[in-house]
Amino acid sequence: MHEMALMAGVFDIIRQYTTDLSDKNVTRVTLVVGEMTNAVPEALEAAFEVHAKGTPVEGAKLVIKDIPLVARCRSCGWEGKTEKHVFMCPGCSSFGMELISGRELYVESLEVE
Repeated sequence: MHEMALMAGVFDIIRQYTTDLSDKNVTRVTLVVGEMTNAVPEALEAAFEVHAKGTPVEGAKLVIKDIPLVARCRSCGWEGKTEKHVFMCPGCSSFGMELISGRELYVESLEVE
């Protein structure tokens, strides 16, 4: 389950931004997750709970924003949602596709009280 490793990185970021807030608790974490990460939302939520236990993040709400895999053809200009790991243009059958979205994985925001 690579979600535990992903969440360890997320908690590194959370600690980095909350070190000076020792008397505060994190109440909400918004995480942007692209389809190409292959992260399962339920597994991310479980990993979040494990990492949050006993920290100022325990009890916080995890909000996951799923970002679809979208590509653009460099040959004909077709743009749209594409299947995971299928990078052939449905418009012209070119393999010259560029990813527009779907590789994201970052903490968008933290709410602290």
